[in-house]
Amino acid sequence: MKSLNLLIILAVFISSGLISSVHAQSEKDEVERSISKTEMPEKAVELIDEFWPDLEGIKYFLETDGTLTTYEAKLDWRGSQYSIEFSTGGYVLDVEQLITFDAIPESTADNIVSDLESRFRSYRITRLQRQYIAMDEDDEDDEDFIDDILEEDAEDYEIRYEIELDGENRQELGSFELLYSDSGSLIERRRIVRRSLDNIW
Repeated sequence: MKSLNLLIILAVFISSGLISSVHAQSEKDEVERSISKTEMPEKAVELIDEFWPDLEGIKYFLETDGTLTTYEAKLDWRGSQYSIEFSTGGYVLDVEQLITFDAIPESTADNIVSDLESRFRSYRITRLQRQYIAMDEDDEDDEDFIDDILEEDAEDYEIRYEIELDGENRQELGSFELLYSDSGSLIERRRIVRRSLDNIW
């Protein structure tokens, strides 16, 4: 009997650990703070200066989730707001552009709305970004990648849509981040644990 009780307790403990692990993987728990341009990786600064040598008002940030650290530059260019994320080595990880929902192609938007309505009884989108991911992961092609985005040459990058929203359903209420493919298929869904006050356009 003691052995049976021990096995039951062990099973509960393991199950709890697995559940915690799953929740940890589905949460966005990031901290972001403002930094100066001199604190950015040198290669990142060189890239920014190459494309926007005279642009004023660029903001710089350091972001960490406790494991991964990245750098970010936020800027306004040609009426759009862009966020460029860099590795600690200064290489471009992705580029995001703040957009409105009507900027999403109709068929993609329909798929996203259908998915959101299946997940939430009610929701309010608080932030929407078009995300550009380089298809060629060669670090030496960062300049070409940025140039392709600015010139809207979509052959060499993949588009995704990152949505932050406040939503509720029967099981949960809170803030969430959902990442969709260019066709509107869900890639990832995370609960937002906390938002940085620095991360405001």
